[in-house]
Amino acid sequence: MEVIENSELKTFHYKLLAVLGAIWAFVAVNTIAASLIIPLLKEEPAFQGSLPKLGSLGSAALFGMLFGAWLFGILADHIGRKKTLTLAVVTFSLGSIASSFAGSLNQLILLRFIVGLGLGGSLPVASSYFAEFMPKSVRGAMISILESFWAIGTIIIGVVALLVMADWRNILLFGGSILIILPLFLTLPESPRFLLVKGRISEAEGTLKRIFGVDVKLQKPSEEHRKASIADLWKKYSRRTLMLSIAWFSIAFAYYGFFIWLPKFFSSTLGITVFKSFQYFIITAVAQLPGYWSAAYLIEHVGRKKTLSSYLFLSGIAGLMFYFAASSANTSMILASAIMFSFFNLGAWGAIYAYTPELYPTSVRGTGTGWAGAMARIGGGIAPIVAGRIMELSDTALAVLTIAVISLIGALDVLALGEETKGKELA
Repeated sequence: MEVIENSELKTFHYKLLAVLGAIWAFVAVNTIAASLIIPLLKEEPAFQGSLPKLGSLGSAALFGMLFGAWLFGILADHIGRKKTLTLAVVTFSLGSIASSFAGSLNQLILLRFIVGLGLGGSLPVASSYFAEFMPKSVRGAMISILESFWAIGTIIIGVVALLVMADWRNILLFGGSILIILPLFLTLPESPRFLLVKGRISEAEGTLKRIFGVDVKLQKPSEEHRKASIADLWKKYSRRTLMLSIAWFSIAFAYYGFFIWLPKFFSSTLGITVFKSFQYFIITAVAQLPGYWSAAYLIEHVGRKKTLSSYLFLSGIAGLMFYFAASSANTSMILASAIMFSFFNLGAWGAIYAYTPELYPTSVRGTGTGWAGAMARIGGGIAPIVAGRIMELSDTALAVLTIAVISLIGALDVLALGEETKGKELA
């Protein structure tokens, strides 16, 4: 749609950023909550378990996100971005509230899986919805800024954990408070690109008139275009789907393997209390914001492919630095490498969220981003369990080394198979 692609940023775009940013932040709140409550569960007999089982608590939401990304991604291409995102947010919010009343570790794991269904649906649908309203001149940067709300959510939940004196039930209860802004989200319009693909021409034209103040005449898309399905991800877009599958798996494995266990990494390598490790956790979270912002700048100046591959590579290097620092018990290097990993890994997230929607046409964009998100949930779901098992059999340093290698593999994948989309219109 030329009227969207060539427009300037308007008040509507900033309202959309604020509302979706709040949702994005609370996806982070609910995801990162696991890393903060795992060290606290040892205080209650009904919630104790081995490191791999506690790791499965971190993985439960991520495996839920796997199915949620597929389910809600496909649903978004059938009933719309707005309705689907509403369902996803309600799912994870109510699930988080219910989780705060769990009576055993097994109950908590099951409820965290339900939370994950909503979380997994929220991210790819929100990114597609947001991208479909953005002008091409700033689309990548704006999506990276949207993704930066993840860092804000990470900082918020860290602060909340300190304020509630590390009460894990209140941490989870806070995760459901996003329901407060849901009425504001319901005032937003459906994506005109989705409306056009579904043949709802007058609704699409009316939405464009309200937002941009111009009258446009749209043409009904061909039947062939509207029949695109999940099979097309591999039939028509096999190279980019393969590239995205590996990249999303790698970035998520590295992120969740590292951050779900980060308080544990700090307490074991630095010999500090869990409460003190939460303070260090917040410090590393703050480093995520400049990581996002720098990526937002670079993807519009040097391109999506170069930025994503570089940031994945540098996060892998940071992981290697953490490995050697942990092996030698170098406190300053441990903190510095954790901050560096946080900066580059989260910057890579900003780049990949901007990159992915641009690689698919509207008819399968929700499905394509949902597939990519599902690959991330497989990587993210496996990582905490694998890291927990490695720590049980060996030590913290080897777990971080594994994370670093996976991140480097992701960098090579994007470099070899990626294609540049900077400045191109959405198909």
